[in-house]
Amino acid sequence: MKNLLPKSIKWKVSLPILLFGAFAGIGTGFYTYKTEIENAVYTTEEKVKTAITFSDSSREYVRKTLRPLLFDFLARAQGCIQEDFILEGQSSSFFTASIFNLVNEKMPDFKLRQVAYNPINPKNEPTPEEAKIINFMKVAKTKEYAGIVEYKGSKHYVHAFGKVADASCMQCHSTRQAMPKTLIAKYNPQYDPNWQVGELVGAVMVFVPFETILLKAQLNGLIRGLAVFSIFLFISLFIIFMLNRLVFKPLEVLERKAEEIAKGNVDEPIEISSDDEIGRLAQAFERMRVSIKKVMDLLK
Repeated sequence: MKNLLPKSIKWKVSLPILLFGAFAGIGTGFYTYKTEIENAVYTTEEKVKTAITFSDSSREYVRKTLRPLLFDFLARAQGCIQEDFILEGQSSSFFTASIFNLVNEKMPDFKLRQVAYNPINPKNEPTPEEAKIINFMKVAKTKEYAGIVEYKGSKHYVHAFGKVADASCMQCHSTRQAMPKTLIAKYNPQYDPNWQVGELVGAVMVFVPFETILLKAQLNGLIRGLAVFSIFLFISLFIIFMLNRLVFKPLEVLERKAEEIAKGNVDEPIEISSDDEIGRLAQAFERMRVSIKKVMDLLK
């Protein structure tokens, strides 16, 4: 074991500094890399939650404010206008999707899906992946789901809120006979929705391509991690360089001078280049050389 250890004090000091710098750089770099990915996921989660909150608030506004007002208006205007349902103001799904389409122009990576079983609009029929999420929430008896799923051939981060039917939904989603004629004319559903009050019938979901976010976060994390590693390594090398210049090289010079004096070569003076500890040691060696030279001259 002793044979494996460096004999030179230069390497006894430099090697631990270099190893410490390398390992500290690797550890801190890895932490930076990992933190970058975690921050990217957290930021995505927060953005998706914001989108979901916006969607849920829009739907709530339609259900509690717009829809009752417009139903009251249409009842009083009966005979004056033909419409019995104003889709743009009374359908929470249509209202929210229309606004989100405008938001989506500035946030193209975010995809809003408002899906339900037996929907009036066929476009709102859940895909197999979406149906799995709805069924999971039903089985788990929860109204919220968040995670990474395989969606349309790639990994997506999805946040979903279950959609529970309430009494206001029954005006359109109970039977085809009770459905407003405007909806029948537009979508021509071939079946009764048969939603039940209190039943989880669908979900509002926001999807974000996760592979793109992860790849970008990994690249940023790798760059920052390598930068941190390089800084630690540079600091370690700089410390070794300064130690070598200020301590080890002057000591090597003194070592060679001491060997020359031991051989009897005392004519060449020892150069004193500093006033620090190494310089004072050189002064002591120079005094010793001068003393030895005087003794040797007397002996001649």
